[in-house]
Amino acid sequence: MVRRAEFWGGLFWLAFGVFITWQGWLLDLGSLREPGSGFVFFWLGLLISVFAISVAFNGVRGRGPLLGELWQGARWRNVLLVILALIAFGFLFERLGFVLCSLALLLFLMTFVDPVKPTLSIPISIVAAVGVWYILEKVLLVQLPKGSWLEGLPLVG
Repeated sequence: MVRRAEFWGGLFWLAFGVFITWQGWLLDLGSLREPGSGFVFFWLGLLISVFAISVAFNGVRGRGPLLGELWQGARWRNVLLVILALIAFGFLFERLGFVLCSLALLLFLMTFVDPVKPTLSIPISIVAAVGVWYILEKVLLVQLPKGSWLEGLPLVG
C-alpha cells in the first residue's frame, strides 16, 4: 500500500480537497437561493475529496503502479521545456499581450516539445490564439492585455 502511487496521490488530493472545503466554509456558504462567496469552493472541495478517497482506496487495494514505476520513461527534457515556456509566458504576458504570447507559446510547444508539421501547427496556433481571444474579449467581455509594445501605435485602443 505504501509503495502505490494511487495511495499517495489520493492522500495529496484529499488534503487539497479538505483545504478548499475549509476555505469555502470560512468565506460564507450562503444558501441555495443566495449562495455566498464560498458556496462553490465548499462543494468543489467536497467533490475533490470524494474522488481523492476513491483513488486512495485503489492504492490500498494494491491496484495501480508502484511509486518507482510512475516516472519510468518520462521525457524530462520536455517537462523542463514546458516549465520554462510557461515561466516565459508569465513574464511576457503583459508586455506582448495575450494573442502574441499565446501564439508564441503554442508554436513553441508544437515545434519543440511535441513536434507537429508546420502545415498543422501554424494554422492551429493562429486559430486557437485568436479564437480564445475573441471568445474571452468580445463574447465574455474579459479584459486581456493587448501588449505594452502597442501603446504608441495609432488605431490601437
